[in-house]
Amino acid sequence: MEVYLNNAATSWPKPERVYVAVDKYLRHFGASQGRGSFRRSLEATGIIEECRAKLARLFNVDDPSRFVFTKNCSEALNLAIKGIVRRGDHVITSSMEHNSVWRPLKTLEQKGIISLTEVVCSRYGEISLDAVKKAFRPNTRLLVCTHASNVTGTLFPIAELSEIAHRHNAVILVDAAQTAGVYPIDIRSSNIDLLAFPGHKGLLGPQGTGALYISPGLTLEPLLEGGTGSSSLSPFQPEVLPGRFETGTPNGPGIAGLGAALEFILETGIEVIRQKEQMLTGMILEKLQGVAGIDLYGVLDPDRQVGVISFNVLDVNPEEVGTVLDEVFGIMVRTGLHCAPEAHKTIGTIDRGTVRVSPGFFNTPEEIDYFIKAVREIAKKAGHPASHAEEKAATGDFLTDYRIRQTSPCFSDAKKIRVVASLPRDIEELFPYLNAVLRGNYNPEEKSFTFSYEGRPVVLQPTQMILGKTEDLAKAKEVFDAVIKILNRVYAERDRIVPTTKAQIQLSPFSFYKHLPRTNCRKCGELTCLAFAVGVIQGQYKPEQCPVLQEPSYAQQKAAVEQQLEEYLARLLPRGEEFPL
Repeated sequence: MEVYLNNAATSWPKPERVYVAVDKYLRHFGASQGRGSFRRSLEATGIIEECRAKLARLFNVDDPSRFVFTKNCSEALNLAIKGIVRRGDHVITSSMEHNSVWRPLKTLEQKGIISLTEVVCSRYGEISLDAVKKAFRPNTRLLVCTHASNVTGTLFPIAELSEIAHRHNAVILVDAAQTAGVYPIDIRSSNIDLLAFPGHKGLLGPQGTGALYISPGLTLEPLLEGGTGSSSLSPFQPEVLPGRFETGTPNGPGIAGLGAALEFILETGIEVIRQKEQMLTGMILEKLQGVAGIDLYGVLDPDRQVGVISFNVLDVNPEEVGTVLDEVFGIMVRTGLHCAPEAHKTIGTIDRGTVRVSPGFFNTPEEIDYFIKAVREIAKKAGHPASHAEEKAATGDFLTDYRIRQTSPCFSDAKKIRVVASLPRDIEELFPYLNAVLRGNYNPEEKSFTFSYEGRPVVLQPTQMILGKTEDLAKAKEVFDAVIKILNRVYAERDRIVPTTKAQIQLSPFSFYKHLPRTNCRKCGELTCLAFAVGVIQGQYKPEQCPVLQEPSYAQQKAAVEQQLEEYLARLLPRGEEFPL
């Protein structure tokens, strides 16, 4: 079985119509666009202009001539950067950029043509809008940034960045190498000045294709001069687009294939493509987080990233992981620094790089499962934990330690973090015992036990612990230390515990909501009486905090609530922090 998961570099396979279009162009046209008045040359010109029109339709642009064809995104970026800046200009960029942005800028800086400010992103690849605002100077000419990182997949807020740039009378250039064709881009609503993108990635076209969108009113210097098929008498490049920037014979077969690919995307719908990629990305993120020894990078949220996922396996060289995936399992991924050293500095992987997996529209859930199985096997063979017998003999404990391997922003509270720690041995056998002595939720199908520790959710899986909504790493270690003690205590006492897989007793909020006044007076601090009922069950409130319930006319209802709550609490198991150690 062969699985291609390197779509961030080049998408594959292509829609069947792409192969047909390239073959047909070579066999039946084969003429140069704009270089003849005979039928085949005119037909070749028509094919290229049709492709241009489809780009305008996809990106919501009225004038197709604003799209200039290039041989790839790198050329489009070079054309934009070197065409727009002038000596003495200041340029702002981010620390998550590809070398196709970074190298042209650093070269211009080295030559003394521009000054450059790099806005350092968070370790998850996110850019701070406040930091961008502070970077502007009176002579800032250009803000250039990626739309999505080719290392972590993290999406940038392009509309907000565009607004900031224009507020400072600057131009924004967007590198859409990882988003064009897989994520909705509306040039008009986002107010984008320059958009560079390849044809061979998300747009599903052949290699050797790309384009640059240039907003009306912008004047760029051409990167190349020469024959354009028009204005031949003039010794200078024509002023009109697209001819001003399309020097030499274009890649007719490639553009024909790109046109066919655009037709497929427009027919399928960009939202459908995005949803498929989100689904596959979510699968990979969820399943990789369940593999012990895996370090993941980025925001780890399919809603805030594209299908680009970077990870490492324990201390194994990423190149070795990629080689094993290829030679043993037939799985093709990218390893190393991915032509983005600044991004790897940002996420802390500059010394080793990462393994990058990037699913595409034609990948299947079955292929993702196969990939996960392969990674799990590699991670298992890479780990060398002490044997269970040696471990227990040495310390007398079921578990001796854990390894924090990942931190990321908490999904529900960005000010807090979510921490994942791997365990040196499988703890699934303890879940029924935990379910008998600790307040929580045992899910045999998902092989997990979830409970609360000082108000923070703790999820136990066979070979790892996940802690959410925690303040910092120091607090996470404190909680994990306590969890290890709980697990060791339960393991030591398991002969005296009757394990159970039955769901623990739960009190429905509706069971005593019916006894509440149901006036939604908000005097308790909640918007509704039902929300107050939920809070009482969770221990956030007490019945006496409902003023109406204290009135003499509600004495019977108050007694019913208190009795029901007393009986429920008497049967409750201890929370994590209440567990006797």
